[in-house]
Amino acid sequence: MQRSAKGGRKPGPTPRWGERQQVSVKLPVPHRAVYEQEAARLGISLNEYLVRFLAREHGLLRSDQVEEQEQLPLGA
Repeated sequence: MQRSAKGGRKPGPTPRWGERQQVSVKLPVPHRAVYEQEAARLGISLNEYLVRFLAREHGLLRSDQVEEQEQLPLGA
């Protein structure tokens, strides 16, 4: 398997929050619908919505991280 020049990362924009780790979370069904609707309203993925919310709640969100970054369509 051939690795890219970026150390094995897929091509595309640099992740806004830096290196990430996967976490599995089970959301109550009615809650997930609310979160997905709000993410759609903001034009971001559910993942980005949850990351922003948690960062804001813990004082980790900087103003420069709120600016919109080019995001691929959810189906890409």
